[in-house]
Amino acid sequence: MPLKIKEALQNCEIFSALDEGIIEKIARLSSVEKYEAGDTVINQGEYGTRTYLIAEGQVALTRTVNIGGREAEITIDILGRGRGMGWASFLCEPCGVSATAKCQKPTTFVVIEGSKLRDMLKADPQTGFMVMDRLAQVIANRLRAAYGAMDTFR
Repeated sequence: MPLKIKEALQNCEIFSALDEGIIEKIARLSSVEKYEAGDTVINQGEYGTRTYLIAEGQVALTRTVNIGGREAEITIDILGRGRGMGWASFLCEPCGVSATAKCQKPTTFVVIEGSKLRDMLKADPQTGFMVMDRLAQVIANRLRAAYGAMDTFR
């Protein structure tokens, strides 16, 4: 199994605390995909079935909002190595995507089918709890960033 997948999982914001045996299991569920700068990986409103972890590169998360009849695209966050998106894919399926992800640089992702990861976490509740605990922190931070970005829209 390519070292790059394991390294990316070990550096990931929600998997970094997991032991090597669990990382190996997740790595077996994973594949690698490469995108160019300017490529859109996922679009707001689509149904997401996969989780994307950034091994290399940079991605902008944006959301189109309509406030008082004015529509604008706001940047929620800029993600780099170790960060991820599409987390909802292993929480529920199908699950609507809340933001558009567009590569700012050539980007390499470790990609995991959400349903397979969900099944693995259900079978190992202790690992499932550890992942969900970290995911809750990531979602809280992302939500704060989204609110902060919307505050700039006047």
